Amino acid sequence: MKNVVSLKSLAKELNISVSTVSKSLNDSEEISAQTKERVKNLAKLRGYSPNPIAVRLQKQETMQIGVILPNIENPFFASVLKGIDELVGSSKYNIITFFSNESLDKEKECLDFFSKGNVDGIIICIAEETNKKKTFDHIIQIKQKGIPLILFDRIPMQPLGFDAVQVNDYESIVSAYQYLAEKECKNIAFVSSIPTLIVGRSREEGYLSQTNNPTVIAFEDLQDLQITLEETLKENKIDGFIAADINATLLCNSIIQRQGLIPGTDVSLIGYVNSGQNDLSYPKISYIDQHPKEIGKQTAKILLLRLESKLEEVPVSDIVLNTTITIGDTSR
Repeated sequence: MKNVVSLKSLAKELNISVSTVSKSLNDSEEISAQTKERVKNLAKLRGYSPNPIAVRLQKQETMQIGVILPNIENPFFASVLKGIDELVGSSKYNIITFFSNESLDKEKECLDFFSKGNVDGIIICIAEETNKKKTFDHIIQIKQKGIPLILFDRIPMQPLGFDAVQVNDYESIVSAYQYLAEKECKNIAFVSSIPTLIVGRSREEGYLSQTNNPTVIAFEDLQDLQITLEETLKENKIDGFIAADINATLLCNSIIQRQGLIPGTDVSLIGYVNSGQNDLSYPKISYIDQHPKEIGKQTAKILLLRLESKLEEVPVSDIVLNTTITIGDTSR
């Protein structure tokens, strides 16, 4: 087994102290140029490299950023993570990613681990259970520990005093409704499998602001959502759907076709999908593009600026990104 080259082994070979070796490698003015040269030449010859953990401890930095995502299966979060990774990858930091699996307790465990000196900053999208219970004490405690934390996507209504990045969910649905109305859709329904999530409520409010005769089909249970959606489509002259999330969107598209209707002709649909998968499918669904990679990049950018800032007090950022509607085969 190859012996690991250390400061101690270099010091022993040169017959000097470990402190002298360390100071020589760090170009300390306390050490003579001749000694520095001897130490550096031997270090290069022996292939010495500093222990990264020791360097981090010395600088009181971990060079790690913790990311907590609520769901590993949702392609939206995968794209956000890709955006974070692209920006952080060009910095001195590395990413540690945990998943809360929409659990409040799991989210607390993740934050507890990160807060014990394991990361320099945290990026988080809160779990569904956290959102429902409106329990944010464990997040607020991170601020008290002096660790920078950035929220994205699911931003609590009550101000928590953290940087935040989100999209204009309310306005996105308003734009989708107005687009369908301009295409002469007369009876537009709103379908959601995320009625209790912050973004789900905001999207529903956007829909309700546009109609005096609302049809809202909202269930967390997909089977209940499917049954009610099928019954509504049979009993009512629905000619347009706005779906609030990817599950509701795919369910709408499937039921429209199973009932023998032509998407984009008999019934229009605008929802949320993974753009990459949508490009490979037919019919292509019209969707609200949240630009998740850009969300990731903006979130990472804010955290890196906060980590590198020399100012003691940095104003809190609240970034709201605009979405765009990509028209496919499911709308006129």
